[in-house]
Amino acid sequence: MAVAREDVIAYLGRLGPAELQELILELEDLWGMEPVYAGPVHVTMGAPLYDPNERMGIPEFDVVLLSPGPRRVQVMKTIREAVPLGLAEVMVLVDQTPSVVARGLVQYEAQALRVALEALGAKVEIR
Repeated sequence: MAVAREDVIAYLGRLGPAELQELILELEDLWGMEPVYAGPVHVTMGAPLYDPNERMGIPEFDVVLLSPGPRRVQVMKTIREAVPLGLAEVMVLVDQTPSVVARGLVQYEAQALRVALEALGAKVEIR
């Protein structure tokens, strides 16, 4: 009796994972086959095509504090909220103007920080 290929595919489709594994092991024993396991693949063909840390060509902006203005303490608090720096580091940035207070921001982040600092009376530039 000839079995159609479609019947074999339909039969295999009805098997669960455990039954299919058992069938594979039986066929390997019946035909004298040894399972072949592929080892780890090591590719050394140059730099990776995609770096998830790269910003994919999006321009980056730096926020430069030109002058802290009259509300120096509030400017320092705003900078500390926006940038992960300690109080001493922020004090140095505010005291030694002009200084870059944030690097590598996307445009809307840089604009938001500029607006917040200018609202406190600071003079700020985006580069």
